[in-house]
Amino acid sequence: MSRRQRQRGVVLITAILVVALAAIAAAAILTSGSLAIHRTQNLNESELGWWYDDGVESWGRTILERDTQMNKYDSLADIWAMPVDFLPVDQGGLRGGISDLQGRYNLNNLAVSNTESYQEQLTIFTRLYEAATEGDEYQAKALASAIRDYVDADSDPTGTDGGEDAEYLGMDPPRRVPNRPMASPTELLAVKGMTPKVYAKLAPYVCALPQIGTKINVNTASPLLLQSLTSSPGDGLEKFISDRVSDPAESVSELFNDRKVFDAKAVKNSAMSVDSNFFELHVEAYIGSGRVELYSFYYRPGSGHPQVYGRSTFTE
Repeated sequence: MSRRQRQRGVVLITAILVVALAAIAAAAILTSGSLAIHRTQNLNESELGWWYDDGVESWGRTILERDTQMNKYDSLADIWAMPVDFLPVDQGGLRGGISDLQGRYNLNNLAVSNTESYQEQLTIFTRLYEAATEGDEYQAKALASAIRDYVDADSDPTGTDGGEDAEYLGMDPPRRVPNRPMASPTELLAVKGMTPKVYAKLAPYVCALPQIGTKINVNTASPLLLQSLTSSPGDGLEKFISDRVSDPAESVSELFNDRKVFDAKAVKNSAMSVDSNFFELHVEAYIGSGRVELYSFYYRPGSGHPQVYGRSTFTE
């Protein structure tokens, strides 16, 4: 092979390499540009979804405020209790609804200071635990003691089943007891003796409200929780559960007297109510290929405007 032929071969190989490198660079530029476009689109969709969720949150406050002008009690027939399965919006849709948090059991109620009130709360929680998890009374009371120590302000263990810092510092990983009310029912997973399996069964029936000693709204409470208010649920309670959407209670006393829903074996009527102050909004915005989920927690005082006291984009 002559020298000139060898030179031509080198030039040809060099040209091929240059073309290959150019093709690789062009592909990299196109890929990077495509990723940037999709990233920008996702950010725009997420931002738009968030603003839709924020608008629904403001709408929820308006609905709750309007409800107070329409009646003096809260029930599953109220305007705030109507869920929205699908609401079309620009580039997507919304779905969600408002639920009454006082229709669930407030875990922080186990931190009440009065002994008699604590025994009443313990009774409700024990019955609810047994019904929801199919566990026994001993397991329920042991968990209640651990929850009480987790949320009360002192460092004194509640009986032999409670747990303060000495118990938790020996766990893996070691930790301390917060000694303050729970901010979310998910904190229950950090309590001594709790397991994910038991939590999954209890979660639909419990909440963590910023006040200790809140009442259970009989018009919105789950049937399981309503049954936990008495040791002998009967026909009167079953009838009330089936009729309360169209015929809600306007006072707690009528459930003990006229309607024969509860008897002397039920917890005191001071633990029940027919109106609520705490609500939860759960809204999902579907924009393009993305989804933005928001939990908003409202406090509606007896008089005044409802306020948002907490938000979460992950879980309640």
